[in-house]
Amino acid sequence: MKNIIKVMMVFICVVSLVACGKKDETVSTNKDGTLYEAGVGVSFYYPNDFQLSETDKSDGVIRFVKENQVLFYKVEKNEYDNDTTQLSELYKGELESSGVSSLEVKTPALESGLKCYEYKGNYVENGLKFIHLVYFDEQNTYIYGYEANSKDFKKNYKRMIVYLESFAKTSGL
Repeated sequence: MKNIIKVMMVFICVVSLVACGKKDETVSTNKDGTLYEAGVGVSFYYPNDFQLSETDKSDGVIRFVKENQVLFYKVEKNEYDNDTTQLSELYKGELESSGVSSLEVKTPALESGLKCYEYKGNYVENGLKFIHLVYFDEQNTYIYGYEANSKDFKKNYKRMIVYLESFAKTSGL
């Protein structure tokens, strides 16, 4: 009986090692990314293998593209007199009205000390999954996001969240 238990334990250990396959990829934004300064006091990193896309100046969105994946940054002028906690609910409502499903909202604190909101979900119309890190101040809403098809999103989520969390904004803007 003891031999059977030992054989089973060895078998479980071998299966576990094989099942783990590759190790988690460690991402260093300083080493694997490029710093982008989006304006006075606003900066973030994007992966070196993404390319800055030629942008349409009319929409004010900066895009970094790799195949079916997009990182984007935009600033929207706040049109409401609501305080910043209420702006989060307004943004959530805008996403829902644009055809988003499975919407999750969290409030992470970034390494930079910046408190922002994390919105995660998928667009029903085109099937893209997304994660947006959003910071609200009195005048503007700052959005740094990642969008991709389901396969690429799942494959790259852990890597992309490191880049999204590199978002930094100094106070006084």
